[in-house]
Amino acid sequence: MRRPPPGVLRWAVPLALLALAAAIRLWDLGDPVRLYFDEKYYAVDASDYLTRGVEEGRPAHPPLGKWVIAAGIELFGATPFGWRIGVATAGSLTVLLTYLSGLRLFRRMAPAALAAVLVALDGLAVTSSRIAMLDAVLALFVLAAFWLVLLDRDARRRTRTAGESLRRSFVGSRYRWLAGLALGLAVATKWSGLLAVGLVGLLVLGTELSGRGETARRATRRALAVTGGAVLSLLLVPAAVYVASFAGWFANYPESYAAQQACEAGDCGTSVGDRLGSWAQSQVDLVDYHVGLEATHPYRSSPLGWPWLERPVLVYAESCTTAQQEDGECEVPPDTRARIVMLGNPGLWWPALLAYPVLIWRAVARRDGVAATILVPLALLWAPWLAENKPGYFFYMVPVVPFIALALVRAVQATRRPRLAGAVALALSVAGFAFFAPVWLGIPLTSDALDLRFWLDSWR
Repeated sequence: MRRPPPGVLRWAVPLALLALAAAIRLWDLGDPVRLYFDEKYYAVDASDYLTRGVEEGRPAHPPLGKWVIAAGIELFGATPFGWRIGVATAGSLTVLLTYLSGLRLFRRMAPAALAAVLVALDGLAVTSSRIAMLDAVLALFVLAAFWLVLLDRDARRRTRTAGESLRRSFVGSRYRWLAGLALGLAVATKWSGLLAVGLVGLLVLGTELSGRGETARRATRRALAVTGGAVLSLLLVPAAVYVASFAGWFANYPESYAAQQACEAGDCGTSVGDRLGSWAQSQVDLVDYHVGLEATHPYRSSPLGWPWLERPVLVYAESCTTAQQEDGECEVPPDTRARIVMLGNPGLWWPALLAYPVLIWRAVARRDGVAATILVPLALLWAPWLAENKPGYFFYMVPVVPFIALALVRAVQATRRPRLAGAVALALSVAGFAFFAPVWLGIPLTSDALDLRFWLDSWR
């Protein structure tokens, strides 16, 4: 059979990957037909944005991710499909960006496509994309910043010359500034987007300093120039985007929770100064809220166990009791149970545990720049949760999923028979998806069939 021309593949492959991701994420997206888990916060806040311009209650996160949810509600109505479609779109685009990032790292379509398929079929990526929460939106912007930094790296390497002025390192390419925009969108979705600022900064510094053979004095001056430019492109630009994301809050300040609290304290002013002062105080209150958040939820878990899927998060449970059956109120067929569990695909996550030491060895012993580039986001998006020294939720790992897939693919490339290893990785991922899809998509099963999906006691 004749192969399609390379130009056709250049467009057909990413479109096919996007179609695969969208098909999984959009399938029966309106089910469950009610708000479930944290949708009762984020979908409600998004609806408030459309009617009041601001949340009625106290916000727990910045506004951008909720505006993404609100856009779906505006287009498709206050229905389950409407409040989930924005997040599903973000999750689908993340698969596409995984492919584009893989192309920049691996320089070949096949390994890049494999990484994208692994993300498309991952349970954590799927479940977080089918619920009106913020993590899939955050993952999209984090990966966008990573991809843009890879574009910046390639652009700088093409134009870099011996003895290049420090000004070029200070300014970078236009992609570096676009990466700053993506970082701002990430932080404006959830504050954990700040972790991506560190990883992007390290990658930019590595790009500008590697392979130059400069004297220590010159390298130090270049590092200072890069740092100064990064303050502008990767700190000030994100800060400006973050503040701009509160435009609706400033415009509708009298309706906000902060204004109501201030008015109860006897200060009902709405001047520009009042709004700025109240906004600054609300940011402090957000810090206090998250610092003081107690680990009382039954599905909170130690970040140490996240890489090996120790404790997933049950977000939806439905069954049909005898009384419900008699009243005709069952959401699922009699004698079945439906569950949605935020659980990664064991066919990806467990083989990746073997890939991490391979990447570390290659980065250190072989000076493998691709392995090192993948390790940076893997470490900086997970390790800070360990340093926090308190339980969290497994779904905090949603932005890490694309880098887990890229890590496994890089380890596959390091084997003696990469095509065979890649086929095995793909087969494990497909098998995992086929087996666990019911507990990712909420498909009703008998009790015995459902119990087969809970391999570890900690998954129950």
